[in-house]
Amino acid sequence: MIQLKKSSQSNIPGYLEDLVGAEKLTHIFSLIDQNKPLEEIIASGVLDRQAMAALLVKLLEKKVLISADTSVPDDKLTETITAIGKRCVESPILLVTDSASDIPPEIARERNIVVIPLTVSIGGKEYRDGVDISSEQFYELLEKSKTFPVTNPPSEADFQRVFNNNIADKDILGIFISKKMSETVNIARQAKMSQYNSYLKQRLANPNMPKKVQMEFIDSRMVSMGTTLLVMEASEKIRAGWSFAAIKDHIEKLVNEVRVFFMVDNLDYLVRGGRIGRGSAMFGKLFGFKPILDMVGGGVNAKGRTIGGRRAQQKMIEFMRQEIGDSNKALKVGICHASAPKKAEKIKQLVEGSFPNHDHVVSYFGPIVGAHTGPGAVGVAYLALPED
Repeated sequence: MIQLKKSSQSNIPGYLEDLVGAEKLTHIFSLIDQNKPLEEIIASGVLDRQAMAALLVKLLEKKVLISADTSVPDDKLTETITAIGKRCVESPILLVTDSASDIPPEIARERNIVVIPLTVSIGGKEYRDGVDISSEQFYELLEKSKTFPVTNPPSEADFQRVFNNNIADKDILGIFISKKMSETVNIARQAKMSQYNSYLKQRLANPNMPKKVQMEFIDSRMVSMGTTLLVMEASEKIRAGWSFAAIKDHIEKLVNEVRVFFMVDNLDYLVRGGRIGRGSAMFGKLFGFKPILDMVGGGVNAKGRTIGGRRAQQKMIEFMRQEIGDSNKALKVGICHASAPKKAEKIKQLVEGSFPNHDHVVSYFGPIVGAHTGPGAVGVAYLALPED
């Protein structure tokens, strides 16, 4: 990983400040001060990628910047920057996921991730997840409802609207809920094939874009935070200037590396969804067992059980310790809850106490997942990234 740092020996030439703008230069130097990798700086969007590479080369020539690693000679650094700038000249990539990922809306907005809603029917009405109904509103309705909610995937038309609005000037990478739990990824693929010629015509009509159309959809074999961790990893690689093919290959390799554990308060929801049998649910209710579930091969699996919710939360962290091994390993962690913020906070504290080198995000189990877990559920997902 190549990083830059400011030199104390030279000032920014005035003509460069006039050309680039003081505000943009300040932003660029803030990225350098944050020790951002070279590829991420070039792909930051502050300037056109090739223009950013050219600016960094000029700042190196003027001794305004130097390599953070003194063993890297200037000519080698210049060559690397120029190569990265050229490598980044591809179609912009639009990252798409579905609302069952439970990605926090503020993260989706900040990273320009399109979230296609699934629908949930409750109380005789159908709602688009995250559009017509929020997680908080859903759980309020769930408390009053005498029937179980029903969920459905997006339609082909939902996907086609997104594709038609973007394919002329963007390639599209989608990461979706496990196909064992929803038809979402299959419907996305159908939406691609049914109007592929139309998408191609739109791309060919844009003289500023490569003529090759890239539209790929990945089955995350996960749901909720398990999917979100993959989406966020793809987003970071887009920002770092990785190619479409490299990002797709990278995420596909990580699909089997994501792990998720969760527990529920009310087993009836899992029974109705076919996730566990009625006999297991009756046994659990009788003895007060809290099942700990994980996901294997894209489906829900019984990992273990404990007596009482507090023990179940601790047991999930024990499973993490057993699987991860090295507590200092760098992790990405996602914590999700079904209107149970205190449980989520407890999980967060347990994670912080066990794994000091991690980044985490906390979110709700939205209506789609909550319809199958019921209120009171809590879960933790993690991804141990391979070392560069």
